[in-house]
Amino acid sequence: MQVIKEPDVQVYDAVRSLLEAGGALIFPTDTVYGIGGSPWDERALVLVRRLKGREKSQPFTLHLPSVEAIERFALLNTEMRQVLGAFLPGPITFILPAREDAPPASVLEGKVGIRVPSNPFFQSVMLRLDRPLFGTSVNRSGEAPLASIDMMIEQFSVVDLLIEGETGTGVPSAIVDLTSNPPHALRGELPEGLL
Repeated sequence: MQVIKEPDVQVYDAVRSLLEAGGALIFPTDTVYGIGGSPWDERALVLVRRLKGREKSQPFTLHLPSVEAIERFALLNTEMRQVLGAFLPGPITFILPAREDAPPASVLEGKVGIRVPSNPFFQSVMLRLDRPLFGTSVNRSGEAPLASIDMMIEQFSVVDLLIEGETGTGVPSAIVDLTSNPPHALRGELPEGLL
């Protein structure tokens, strides 16, 4: 495993090369560290599912570098755009109606879960790459997310790259379903002012 600390100038090239090669990486977000890769790359998807002990039927969240990128993968109405513009970037995963070309690994029953982390790695490296990542927290299914870099290296050593950077709350993102009326929280609480 290669470990690079943000904001090292090598980060951009390392992530670009990794995504082109179908590798998996551990990356910082505004909540906890995530593990993932290109949402269209079967090698990365299989590896992360195996490491997590996760079923293929469970979708991965799509992590995007900007609010503007959401419409590439989700069908939005005016109300959804207003909510997303008000609360993203930020520590919330929104469940949205999926477009046909949304990555299948992030879609379940016509819906896609999307995050836009408020985090230096996403605001610089991923925005410049203009690529999505599939992601999930760094832990075995059913266990708490790992916060220790040493433990991540020990337990997930087969992952190709670890970007060590700034994380936020230490608690996984809230999940809010915008496909229901009214919207409701699937994990955590509805943000104040959403309704």
